[in-house]
Amino acid sequence: MIPGPDCEKKTDKVLDSTSPRTTAESTRDPKRILWVRVGGCLPLNSGGRIRSHHTLTHMLGRCRLHLLELHRECEAPFQEQVPYAHALERVLFPGLPAWSPSQFARFAWPLLRNYATSREPFALERYHSRDFFEVVKERTLSGEFDLVVCDGLAAAAAFEGWEKQRGIPAVLFQHNVEALIWERLASVRRHLIHHLYFHVLAKRMRRREPELCRLFDGVITISQEDAAYHRDSYGLSNVLGCVPAGASTDPRGAPPYVIEVPESPCIAFLGSMDWLPNQDAVVWFIEEILPRLRKSISGIRISVIGRNPPERLLRLTAHDAGIQFTGTVEDVSAPLRECTLMVVPLRAGSGARIKILESMAAGVPVVSTTVGAEGLPLNSNQDLLMADDVPGITNAILRLLNNDELRRDLAENGLRRIARDFSWSHSADCFFQLTAGLKSRGRPAQVRAPGAYSATP
Repeated sequence: MIPGPDCEKKTDKVLDSTSPRTTAESTRDPKRILWVRVGGCLPLNSGGRIRSHHTLTHMLGRCRLHLLELHRECEAPFQEQVPYAHALERVLFPGLPAWSPSQFARFAWPLLRNYATSREPFALERYHSRDFFEVVKERTLSGEFDLVVCDGLAAAAAFEGWEKQRGIPAVLFQHNVEALIWERLASVRRHLIHHLYFHVLAKRMRRREPELCRLFDGVITISQEDAAYHRDSYGLSNVLGCVPAGASTDPRGAPPYVIEVPESPCIAFLGSMDWLPNQDAVVWFIEEILPRLRKSISGIRISVIGRNPPERLLRLTAHDAGIQFTGTVEDVSAPLRECTLMVVPLRAGSGARIKILESMAAGVPVVSTTVGAEGLPLNSNQDLLMADDVPGITNAILRLLNNDELRRDLAENGLRRIARDFSWSHSADCFFQLTAGLKSRGRPAQVRAPGAYSATP
């Protein structure tokens, strides 16, 4: 294991004294869960944060939670109070900032050093922190918890090297198949150096990902496809199943611009723009698909809804008034409802796309690639339209724009599917069902040190 940078241990414990007492506090011996993750869940500007936040929120009343989060010193933690923790504990470390091309100078040496001297994927190594690893171990062995959940692969290395000491079951909540993302990114990169580098990252992640998964008593994925991949491709026997994502339907129904297409229809893309698969999807759409669409409907516009669009992409589209980047928005439903449809032209990725569920919940029909809709039990031509090449996506979009009945049918079907089959309450139910059978390994090998944090407020 590659150690993180040496630094003074810095922790920040924030007791959430304003949170109302939950049902779990009035029941006898509720399950006490330690939830470990890199970064906070707020603001809700990425699929992973949205998924974790709503799952945790709907777990309230059925357990007692303590969140342990790793935060970069250079980025102030989001100050809004969270409703799902009796206490929030942060460990600060001098890590690299969130990636953007403008930060390349700060990443150049760490990237080169990692490439030349390490077998660890840089996407994981950048979050290694000795302090965080020590606090995770201390809290897990404290005797205060019945279950520990590692929320995402980025924090998984904190559980390495002391598995036999752990007296309580530990679960890894896998949001993606990380190796698959890097492999797909490598396959679509045109620049030879980018292709080779992503290939190396994918190779390292393919070795490391199953290795980290085996540290845990159980692995939970977010789709049946990911669960099968972990079992079949990684040969894992500890995959418990999947906790599907949810959404909440908009009571207003389909937006006006879905019911009646304006003269200059707007197509939405929704997603965090500091995630490489989203950047690749938007560039591919703008360069290859949008020009074809404009040959049929000259006034077509695109609204890219998501945080941190890179400067190079803003420069690429600066001359085109029909391409808008919103940046971070508080509520994605507002800009979504100004569009006629949403496109998900992903060529790389894994897990399940919450953006599709959010669009369906807003009554906005969707055109997606197979990769974009992967992990969601949706039917093409009934819940959304699917196509995988430039002509196919172009034709699907034009078909929707020109067919009022099809557009309204997809919007109404989507609203019904979300209301019937997707809810965050169901996600929490699945989590509890999957972890209910995990047994304690016996008494922890270490007792809580005097003054250590207690999960009981």
